[in-house]
Amino acid sequence: MKKVLVIYFQILALSLIGQNYLIKDVNIIPIYKNEVLRKQSILIEDGVISQIGNYKEVKKLASGNKHKVINAKGNYVMPGLADMHVHLAEDSLISFQLQNYIAAGVTNIRVMDSKANQLSVLAKKRDAKFPISPNVFFSKVIKRDESYSKNQADSLMFTVKQSGFSFIKLFGLSDENTFFNLMNSAKEHHVIVCGHYPIYRQFGKAVMISMDTVLKYGYKSIEHLGGYTNYPETEFENLVSQTKKWNVFNCPTIDWDIISYDLLYPDEYKNRLTYTILPQSKIDDWESEYEKAIEKAGGKEKVIESRDKYKSTYDKKIKVLEMLYESHCELLIGGDAGNTFQEEGYNVYEEMVNWSKIGIDNYTILKSATNNSAHFFEQDSEWGVIKKGAKGDIIILDKNPLEDIKNIATVKYTICAGVLYANSDLMKLKEYKN
Repeated sequence: MKKVLVIYFQILALSLIGQNYLIKDVNIIPIYKNEVLRKQSILIEDGVISQIGNYKEVKKLASGNKHKVINAKGNYVMPGLADMHVHLAEDSLISFQLQNYIAAGVTNIRVMDSKANQLSVLAKKRDAKFPISPNVFFSKVIKRDESYSKNQADSLMFTVKQSGFSFIKLFGLSDENTFFNLMNSAKEHHVIVCGHYPIYRQFGKAVMISMDTVLKYGYKSIEHLGGYTNYPETEFENLVSQTKKWNVFNCPTIDWDIISYDLLYPDEYKNRLTYTILPQSKIDDWESEYEKAIEKAGGKEKVIESRDKYKSTYDKKIKVLEMLYESHCELLIGGDAGNTFQEEGYNVYEEMVNWSKIGIDNYTILKSATNNSAHFFEQDSEWGVIKKGAKGDIIILDKNPLEDIKNIATVKYTICAGVLYANSDLMKLKEYKN
């Protein structure tokens, strides 16, 4: 334990200091185009990529500054990952949770809900209370019991901007008028609104806002492919076409479906990528939890019955995702971790592997996990790409994820906000946590 604590304080000291870095002879996956730039060197100064080129030229330009040289010959570098569907834990666990994201190479997260008060977490983040942390996009969450008139919606938009929230997440909807008031006000005040598909209850029944209305009113992203599967499959082509027309993002989070409905039961879950890379103590805890959950659900036969019953719904979701991909609609990677066999940060790997299994190409997957997220926040040129002037929030990998998406799990180093983290050191801290 003493050794692990020493590692923690070494990382803490680095996070307080920060450095400039010269990454030598690395293969660049730039993301803004689908190719690998071989044997390049990257200079990161004050958290920003200042130069890219051959080592001699870049070193000459960096000669006047102190920098740490990282020999990355044979390695690959790409932008840090973004998890666009995150639920923050309670206060006592947030530091560990944020550390997990960095350990997995996730340098940006979009908070869709939180057990802790988001304003409190935001204030602590600003005060550097979380030394090991990705960049965090916080949200104002709207619940089903909240109604808004037009004036109240205008006031809400002002509060959102003043408080430092990046967007509004619609968790539930009280009524149709609230939807229109929120969307009209958000458009006027340039505030992003996204979240669960807008459904409200009337006379005890669920009522959907029509997909056509949701898409054209500026709803920025739909979570879990909500809404689509409520329509007949004959309507899918038109719905996807309208999604493309109105530039609406989708964050499918299909791994949530896979785990929540036991689609890998009884043994397939053991083939998951994270099952092989996380500490054995974590795997053992999961196995124990899962055994109890199966028993609580009524045993093996009941679980299989429930699993098979959900498969038709899941298949419809996959069909929608395939059509969105084929139509070049905007897609986002969201881990939505929270169940057994899902770990914060690392669950983006599982979502990426799931997409690959249904035929989505690796470049699209990587782009959906990086620059598409920046595009969602209208920060395309600021992060999510490897180019001069972009943020130097990057990951260095042993293997090329363009060749095999599972290589995303070979993260060796993460640089975020000017701080270099060794994945192996953070994994040791993870063992200490467990």
